[in-house]
Amino acid sequence: MTEQGAHDRQSFEAQGSAFLRQNISEKPEFDYAENRPPRSYALDGATLTLAVRGAPVRYRHQFSRDEVMIEDLNAVACEASRVTAGYEAFELASNIFFVTYLADPLHSVAMAVDLVKGVATVVMGEMTDSGIVSTVGASRVEELAGANAGQTGAVPPYHQPFNLGGTRFLNTYAHNVAYEHIYLTGTYETWMGVRGPQAGQADTEEYHAFKIADGVYLLYWNEGVLTAQMTFLFNFFAGNCVAELFARVEGDVVHNTIGANTALIHSKLPEELPGVTRLDVFSGD
Repeated sequence: MTEQGAHDRQSFEAQGSAFLRQNISEKPEFDYAENRPPRSYALDGATLTLAVRGAPVRYRHQFSRDEVMIEDLNAVACEASRVTAGYEAFELASNIFFVTYLADPLHSVAMAVDLVKGVATVVMGEMTDSGIVSTVGASRVEELAGANAGQTGAVPPYHQPFNLGGTRFLNTYAHNVAYEHIYLTGTYETWMGVRGPQAGQADTEEYHAFKIADGVYLLYWNEGVLTAQMTFLFNFFAGNCVAELFARVEGDVVHNTIGANTALIHSKLPEELPGVTRLDVFSGD
């Protein structure tokens, strides 16, 4: 039986802070990266210029093995136009990468780079005194857009907003960490801690999702209680995901990547997800 008051706001924040502290610990009891997909170094040597949709803004990304140099090609002379940052990349599907880095200590970038379509969807977070301000934008990859960029009036195949309502799955981050995600509508999702530092805790967040390909979805949300932005890339066919965590806990900025094995429980997307094995949560009696 749950103790009275065990899930009041104070305990909710304490459990959430415990989750965040696990992500800055050198030897965490709950390793949220235990089941994270392996890093990819396939972008080493690549140059990708992102032309932002609807704005005269272009960012050139030059990748080495562990760092990326980002250049604002439209910056005026008096502005800083280049920054070099460490990055992580994960190939969640063939030629579809999740890339994340800190542009500076208070600005995060997480993006789905789609080398198949020649486009990218970019989620940016700005850490402010009052919380995290999140923005999302679409870009064309100039080096890869091919005919889509060369034809007059042609619109690049940008990733479209997507409704995951009716989808439910289990994310297992480690042998002792698991969460259930329940997408109630195209706007709200509920997560519930099954095992780990947030076991028994749940909350409902407003999320934003984009379809990258069949079975592959980028989504993000800002935590309602904690100062935290979560950005995920899921591949339901492969049964895994990777995520960027950008947060503040006890005055420290947290920026790292986590990942999980993803088991679909239910979905109202049968045409999107043919043949994906469902987890029978009612078995074992």
